[in-house]
Amino acid sequence: MKMKRFYMFGLAALLAVGVPAGTAGTARAAAAKNDTAALPVSSAQPAAIQAAAVQRVQMGQADQLWVPLFGSRVADQGSIEKTTAVVNRLLKNAKPSTEQLVGEDAFFATSVDVMLTDGTDINFQFKDSQYVLIQVGEDKYIAQDATAIKEFYALLAAVSPQTDVSTHKPAIGQTVRISGSDAGNYEGTVRIFVETSGSSGGYRTAKGVDYPSKRALLVYTAHYSEARYDFQFTMPAYGEAIDGTFKPITPGTYDLYIDTGWRRSSRSVTVAPPAAPTLAINGVAVNDPALAPIVLNGVMLLPMRALAESFGWYVRWDGADKAAFVSTQPDTQGFNPGRGAALSLWVNSKQLTGANAKPVIVNGRVYLPMRATAEAFGFQLTWTPSVRSALLVFKPQLLDEGAYAGEAKKLAATKLLNSYVNAMNGRDAAALGQLFVKNGTPAQSFEIIGQLLITSVRSVTFEDRPGGALLVYVTFSYLFDPYGNKSGTPGIVFMQENGAWKISDVD
Repeated sequence: MKMKRFYMFGLAALLAVGVPAGTAGTARAAAAKNDTAALPVSSAQPAAIQAAAVQRVQMGQADQLWVPLFGSRVADQGSIEKTTAVVNRLLKNAKPSTEQLVGEDAFFATSVDVMLTDGTDINFQFKDSQYVLIQVGEDKYIAQDATAIKEFYALLAAVSPQTDVSTHKPAIGQTVRISGSDAGNYEGTVRIFVETSGSSGGYRTAKGVDYPSKRALLVYTAHYSEARYDFQFTMPAYGEAIDGTFKPITPGTYDLYIDTGWRRSSRSVTVAPPAAPTLAINGVAVNDPALAPIVLNGVMLLPMRALAESFGWYVRWDGADKAAFVSTQPDTQGFNPGRGAALSLWVNSKQLTGANAKPVIVNGRVYLPMRATAEAFGFQLTWTPSVRSALLVFKPQLLDEGAYAGEAKKLAATKLLNSYVNAMNGRDAAALGQLFVKNGTPAQSFEIIGQLLITSVRSVTFEDRPGGALLVYVTFSYLFDPYGNKSGTPGIVFMQENGAWKISDVD
């Protein structure tokens, strides 16, 4: 499949002419002489380096960068050892120089940065097919070695950026695999967008996320490490728009963007409708078999216990009374409506009425009518015929701040906890940062937690700590946890900073 690359020149163009870009003859030499006449000249010969001391090797030309080599990556060890040998040969032949490239010559010249574990940065800039300008810290040199230049190209061209998408005809609900080696940092975020045809122009949201355009929809976010990624996701029926709402991905042709924050590539895909009705919760496609919806007589139903577990509800099925009880509080056992002739659904001790508000038993499992249940809990539910999918949008069940009105420290912690949950669910880095003390960070980044959503705060316990700090153990209910956890109980430390309560640490 053809990939669109967002850079100006490629390695193939350089090799085709046999020399790196940046040869400008006497014009450059004159400019360099005029601009560098006052630069000091180093008298010391640069020291050789060891392969074990190399942290990273990065090759670039103009606005194109090759995939970096990392000293911590086992697969890169062979290339780093060969690179080290070339570097040492150049350093051995280096002579002090005041010459430097400027303007377009500097921009289009191919360069190699070798970063060492002690913080030393050695830069090699290819002047032409024969000469290399070298900078070690503040010291500048020049070396003549045409063979070394060719060897650099041969070594680093082997790690040119690549991406692959498993299918160019994904159906909603289908698993899509994306892999690549086109990220520029050691670790970070890769985002997947779909966009209808039209003019493009970058747009940054209030959350700080860069969209390809205002028409683009964010469909998945993943973590990359060592400038590489390999992940799978379920093609959703809905994507997140720039305003944070969820829009349907109507079957048709789109540009699928793979954005690492350093490079953005795209290819054309044709999205097909799902094979069966699907469900998305806050935009995330539900692919857990335990939560799989069924449709009976035009009503979408969800398995009661799996649904309740996901949202932290308390649930009970009374076979004798033919009643299903769902509650946000652990009091369902104390309520008995009496024996009934038909199946009934009770939410927070109130019976739901109407033709489409009754539970159904299918293969021994109790299913709840999704719309009636969602509305009873204040959720929004939208059915979109074009994508044969339902979108359930919920707000997490938070702590009752009024319960701590008379205790200033606990009230401050409760407000911060509620804000923390909303910021995490909304993937709002700006809002999250305002909750923490300076240099404080949450236990896990958005990339690590994947599509995890906090559905409720089940319980909290408070412990005073030395220095006036407060430790809170909080039990969250989870949905879409990448490790399969349905709940977790982290410890969160609160402290005062400049007179205001902040979060200092999340266990």
